[in-house]
Amino acid sequence: MERAALESISSDAQAFLQQLDLIGRRALFVRVTRDELARASFLDERLGLQGREGFWLSFRQIDEIASMLPANAPLPDFIFHIGHCGSTLLSRLLDQVPNVLGLREPLPLRDLASIGRELDSPLSRMDSTHWHSLIATSLRLWARPFAPSQHTLLKATSTCNNLIAPILQAEPGIRAVLLYLRLEPYLATMLKGSGLDALQAAPGRLQFLHEFLDDTAIRLHELEPSEMIAMGWIAELARFQQLLARSSSSDRLLLLDFEHLLADIPTMLGGVLRHFGLPINAGAGNPDARQSILKAYAKNPAHAYSAEDRNHDLNLSRRSHAAGISRAMRWAGSVTQRYEQLSALRPLLG
Repeated sequence: MERAALESISSDAQAFLQQLDLIGRRALFVRVTRDELARASFLDERLGLQGREGFWLSFRQIDEIASMLPANAPLPDFIFHIGHCGSTLLSRLLDQVPNVLGLREPLPLRDLASIGRELDSPLSRMDSTHWHSLIATSLRLWARPFAPSQHTLLKATSTCNNLIAPILQAEPGIRAVLLYLRLEPYLATMLKGSGLDALQAAPGRLQFLHEFLDDTAIRLHELEPSEMIAMGWIAELARFQQLLARSSSSDRLLLLDFEHLLADIPTMLGGVLRHFGLPINAGAGNPDARQSILKAYAKNPAHAYSAEDRNHDLNLSRRSHAAGISRAMRWAGSVTQRYEQLSALRPLLG
């Protein structure tokens, strides 16, 4: 591809970075409109690639594009979260603010997070320098504006929380919300479904927890499924507390309990807007649009799903999975008492 074509891509917001091919050392870009991005709940394979214009660029060409981006290229802010805790709803509410574009779970972030857990291994497909460079370039490509005043808010997948520290360290201007649920409603939420994504993420989360505690006594094979889910919650909340304790990043992070958001949306949403430097008087769009979002299932807005429906489902899960929830709560209480490093998590269990 000629340099002129690469220069055009560097400023073209419709050329969306959709996929990384780590084996082929290339990246897929697809043509999308702003409206398509705003509607999408997930920017992975569910974006719909069949019939869509696209093209592959080598990592070398991506490096060329990076050199063409302006030094003051805009960057996205972030929503990081523990999974199934209202992050899509928060993203859609913020989408109602004028000039905000929410990007939900672009697939390459997952690949970058996965690589980050393997950087110290001789089997890693990428070295640390190129990994950091590809993160920096990806963020700037996703934040290319459709309009000059655009503010991009990127919602990561819950398995991408190992990217928070390197992103904040490399990009001093980025701010993030850390969204969570207390453990008991989180368990009820996860167990009413299969909890499969939390169980699949358990090895990586336990790896972090071992490093955080400097202790490998917790063994994955000894845990029941509900305890694995509780372990993952402990790991991610420990990660959030660790980040908040760092003076270099604490003022750029906002820890938010989803149930507090639901209980007082105007106040909590106002706090999020202030954190991101967005105009408070913009609110979250018009009240009718906000109510429409709150009465729909955020991941599939065609389906009605209200706060009352959520409470009904949680209470049903509490009855159906009482033994598993109780077992996991006891396990988490024991672990947080055993390790002083986890003392800040004790009030967040129930």
